Amino acid sequence: MAFWSPFCPHRWAGSRHFPWPGCSGPRPRPGRAFRLTFAFALGFFGTLLLWLPGSLTPLFGPGVAALYPVLVAGLAVMWAATAALTRRIMGPATLWALPFAWVLLDTARSLGPFGFTWGSLGYAFASTPLVQLADLGGVSLVGLLVALTGAALADRRPRVLLGVAALLSLGMVYGLTRPPDLPTTERALLVQGNVDPRAKVQGRTGDELERYLALIRAGLATGPAGLVVWPETAAPAAPTFPAVARALTALKVPLLLGAPTEDGGYRNSVYAFEQGQVTGRQDKVRLVPFGEFFPGRVMFDGAYRAVFRALGLPPLTGAVPGRALTPLPVGDTWVGTLICYESTFPAFARAQVRQGAQVLAVVSNDAWFGPSVGAEQHFQMGRVRAIEPRRWLLRAGNDGVTAVVAPSGQVTARLPRGSRRCCPHPSQRPEPGHRTSSGASGPRR
Repeated sequence: MAFWSPFCPHRWAGSRHFPWPGCSGPRPRPGRAFRLTFAFALGFFGTLLLWLPGSLTPLFGPGVAALYPVLVAGLAVMWAATAALTRRIMGPATLWALPFAWVLLDTARSLGPFGFTWGSLGYAFASTPLVQLADLGGVSLVGLLVALTGAALADRRPRVLLGVAALLSLGMVYGLTRPPDLPTTERALLVQGNVDPRAKVQGRTGDELERYLALIRAGLATGPAGLVVWPETAAPAAPTFPAVARALTALKVPLLLGAPTEDGGYRNSVYAFEQGQVTGRQDKVRLVPFGEFFPGRVMFDGAYRAVFRALGLPPLTGAVPGRALTPLPVGDTWVGTLICYESTFPAFARAQVRQGAQVLAVVSNDAWFGPSVGAEQHFQMGRVRAIEPRRWLLRAGNDGVTAVVAPSGQVTARLPRGSRRCCPHPSQRPEPGHRTSSGASGPRR
């Protein structure tokens, strides 16, 4: 657990000193802690986000790669400042204060319009049974366990290592003894249309709608479905347009579809549509900075226009954020919808479940990531959202990742990225009156 090696403030009892850099004396040295942590964090985030310039440069040219060092440096400063501040305040107790400081930092990084949760500690255990602890305290509790493990390895005292080993063992037992996922009977179709995102920016066409309609008809030919989930902004126009509504009504199946909305400006929306009627709409609340909203867009209009022109884009103005998270009604099921980036924020899924969401749906357009690992990182972070509230999670991506995730976090179905097809799979629909783990049988109004 190299997270902790650069800034252990610890002197061992007697003459034996802790061997990590910067730990040669009892007095706290926050400046050295800042420098060492900053250097480590540059390497960590630089590697974790290496896909960013590689995936965006082919789409927009080399100029967009300038965002990469700025983002990496900003994240590194957050880590370094946390280490230095903790060392200054806690002094010799820094080693065991840092795990809690790190959890607070990860929480802080999920707040505000510039929230960015990539690299949160809890995801280090996402592929182990320990991630099942997320249903007790979210990914933050798992992150605390990661950090405590690192602190114990840095401490090295046998009794400390034994204590953390016992803690990990208890966590493993908990993870391995969770009840099995409930069997499901209701069939869902997740549609992956694989539309070039650059073409969508240049202008939407009816061909996109026809592509999805054809895929759905082919999927329904293999058997009926109680729900069809489209990706983010898959429909070129909202189902409030008569022509779109007629085409969707002809499918005779409940739909959850991503579509643009013009309502006081552009909105990135998901609609629930059934029997010719829109039964609900959820607008994206957490917009991607510099992707869906542009700080100071009016003040720096000339600079933004120059950048967009260099990237071959029209003069974008950004989207209007939604104001609330509300489950959408699909038949007798209430679906909590997370739109793309929102799936990396635990609070968004919790808010939907508290209001009675019985199933979670993630709609996304990860085609911007290209063939890089960025889409896989995005998916694996979102997968934990199924574990935290113990809900089935249905994920539809434009070019992937399209998958079904059980409440245990197990991926029960998944389409290859870049394919153009439907993913059929049962989705959980509780019996009428069934009480969810939040204690609700329907949404709270």
